[in-house]
Amino acid sequence: NYRPTLVEQAIASILRDEATPEEPPEDDESPFEARLERPLSLQAQRVGAITATLKSLGARRVIDLGCGEGALLTALTHERAFEQLTGLDVSLTALRIAERRLKAELAKGRVRLLHGSLMYLDDRMQGYDAAVLMEVIEHIEPTRLEMLEQVVFGHAQPRAVLLTTPNREYNPLFGLLPDQRRHPDHQFEWTRAEFEAWARRVAEQYGYRVRLSGVGDAHPEYGYPTQMAVFERGA
Repeated sequence: NYRPTLVEQAIASILRDEATPEEPPEDDESPFEARLERPLSLQAQRVGAITATLKSLGARRVIDLGCGEGALLTALTHERAFEQLTGLDVSLTALRIAERRLKAELAKGRVRLLHGSLMYLDDRMQGYDAAVLMEVIEHIEPTRLEMLEQVVFGHAQPRAVLLTTPNREYNPLFGLLPDQRRHPDHQFEWTRAEFEAWARRVAEQYGYRVRLSGVGDAHPEYGYPTQMAVFERGA
């Protein structure tokens, strides 16, 4: 069974002392969010888009930051291109579920699960070809985004970063009111312009190139339901 290391226990203690809300795993969708996205199968489309992009980048070592219960990691284990897969999450409960899902691959040593937070510089995040933040950033308080940027782009410095987040402009097509968000724990949801401005600033600040795309069925006025940014570190 999964047993936290001393370092992970220390991180868990710090997180408890801070008494901040956990960053929910992607699998823990609210019933409302799940009902909204089910007709579009957005979760499956996100996983598919990320998998295809990772393969196109030639990534071999991948870390899923905010891996939750292991949905993306499970899909990636079916692809031989990925030699080392690591998942990191702040929730021990989610990691235990991921451990059960990935038991065989954990035993082979191909998959590794880590308890940690995106709010702390952590050397265990270093040395990867690509890092993925799938539907994670919107769970972070806006005042803490700068720390996340430092941790991922400044300290971990993977060769590529893949990030997805909801497109707020698409929400009316789900029947949401202007002030409604797709998940009760979302701290914000960006418009396309807001996401692009953030992504380009981060890319310039940390020496990455970035390209923007989307996932799901595009609307001529509102764009894609899910926004996606692919950052590649400059030479």
